[in-house]
Amino acid sequence: MSTLNYTQYGLSPSIELGLSDDAEAIPFKVTLEVDSGQISLNYGVVGEDVDYIPVTCNTKVEIELVGDQLYFSKEWDAITTKEALSSYYGGLEYSNYDKELDRYKTVTFQARYNQGGKLGTNHRFNINVDLLQGTRCEPRWIGLTIDPDIKNPPPNKF
Repeated sequence: MSTLNYTQYGLSPSIELGLSDDAEAIPFKVTLEVDSGQISLNYGVVGEDVDYIPVTCNTKVEIELVGDQLYFSKEWDAITTKEALSSYYGGLEYSNYDKELDRYKTVTFQARYNQGGKLGTNHRFNINVDLLQGTRCEPRWIGLTIDPDIKNPPPNKF
């Protein structure tokens, strides 16, 4: 029996970073697929060879779930953190709604740059998802938490 307590912290409901509504977001994809007969879960920034989200300035982050069985959690906020970081992250917005399953596939949130922070500062966060079991006509759901990181600011190599 584990004695560890696991707490999830929500993002700030609103955060004012002065970003325009059409500001470009860091695209982060989470993909669940079958590769060579094996189930594979992959995530990373589109076009970059990193499995974390690098925050180099005040920005937006867009997380998209790819795959027929992966949807954002209905029970938990789509994005939570493992420590209180609401001064850095907030304004969570949902999009790409699947009306039939009553679930979302994409979220966007704002990230405040950690000005003066140590390079490679690691902010641990959760992507809370529901895994579709069964069929779309008779869905059953399994809740999962995916555990990537935000580097704010990122290491020098970025």
